[in-house]
Amino acid sequence: MTVGDANTKLESAFLKLIMEKPFAKITVNDIVEEAGVHRNTFYYHYQSIPAMLGEICRKMVAKMFVLYKDVQSTADCILPLVRYSKAHRTAILHVYNSEARPILMDYIRQIGKFSIERYIDNVTEKTGISRHDKDIMTRFYTAGLVGVWTDWVEDGMETDSSESFIRIGNILERTTLEAFSVQK
Repeated sequence: MTVGDANTKLESAFLKLIMEKPFAKITVNDIVEEAGVHRNTFYYHYQSIPAMLGEICRKMVAKMFVLYKDVQSTADCILPLVRYSKAHRTAILHVYNSEARPILMDYIRQIGKFSIERYIDNVTEKTGISRHDKDIMTRFYTAGLVGVWTDWVEDGMETDSSESFIRIGNILERTTLEAFSVQK
């Protein structure tokens, strides 16, 4: 078995298990049994289950970044994250409601910051706005995006949030354009 095959098996096993039970209830034995590999194989690849989660999140972020190549609106910033979260609702809730929440939130912030940076750069491309001002706006909007996402997750992701996120995005978009006096 190649290193890549073992990683794929272990990560697939973890992702299956996180859909079935809370993060704190998943053990290394559960993962290796589901993956059909030896316990030592797990520790060859990962130091711990949280380290494995971090690696899975890192890969998820890399995939999400591809979706943010051409961000033209705030909806482009928000909706890929919302869609991904809805598709993986149980796993997101199991991780969010565990001691591993900081790992998840770090990666959610990375996604938010990356997408907002692309948006701010696109709408201010020809304005002469300083990098400092862009950075301030990026921090502000990233905090807002992550905050709204967090509230939605804390509410159990029960509501169909796409419309709410689009509405919030439209408000942010108008304020951004006004702040930078950009005509769209």
